[in-house]
Amino acid sequence: MRIIKQIQLFIVLMSISIGAFALPAAFNASYTVSKSGLTLGDMRMSLVYKNNTYAYHKSTKATGLASWLSGDKMVENSEGKVDGNYIQSTSYLFHHTSKRKNRKDQFKFTAPNKVKGQYKDQAYDVQVPNGTMDRATLELALARDLALKKKALNYSVTEKGKVKSYHLKRLGQEKVTVRGKEYMAEKLMVARKGTTRKTTFWLVKEFDYMPAKIDHIEKGSSIVTKLKWFKFLDKAK
Repeated sequence: MRIIKQIQLFIVLMSISIGAFALPAAFNASYTVSKSGLTLGDMRMSLVYKNNTYAYHKSTKATGLASWLSGDKMVENSEGKVDGNYIQSTSYLFHHTSKRKNRKDQFKFTAPNKVKGQYKDQAYDVQVPNGTMDRATLELALARDLALKKKALNYSVTEKGKVKSYHLKRLGQEKVTVRGKEYMAEKLMVARKGTTRKTTFWLVKEFDYMPAKIDHIEKGSSIVTKLKWFKFLDKAK
């Protein structure tokens, strides 16, 4: 009887341990951004944890001829709280600048269901459903839910003073190549109705289901973001 209880305790402890690592571990990563085979720029991503908080950062910069023509730069910062596998956005910044553009969407969650921010110099204060997150945190939640093998991938996201529902459709598995090595990826697409816009993700388990490739199609053009290298900050990884 004592042995059975010890086995049951071991199973419980293992399930807690597995659940604790469902969110992506801290990392640094680098991507190339291209259109019609022409490299447009580079993107850097990083995720760090401190105590019970996270900071997720993305920075994209045009390079080469694209830099000379457009001067495009995009910064996306998301911060929030972590409690086990639960994540709650607390603040978000998206800032896109170029020779012709300077757009910023910045907001804070003043409560789990209230967002206060500013977009295009216009202030907004909106009520959102509980569990709503920013657009960057969605990527962390998706990675977590794939690790937990959840079937339904539905999310409430706030951006530009509005609330949007995101549903990701599973397209099976497909191989992707990173630095000459093949990985089997989970292929998912953001399901949108009444639009020609399509965003497809290839998410790899070896990278804690962070993107190995993203293909965004809009107005007949495809912008592809591909992983160059990925490094976990936790040496155990």
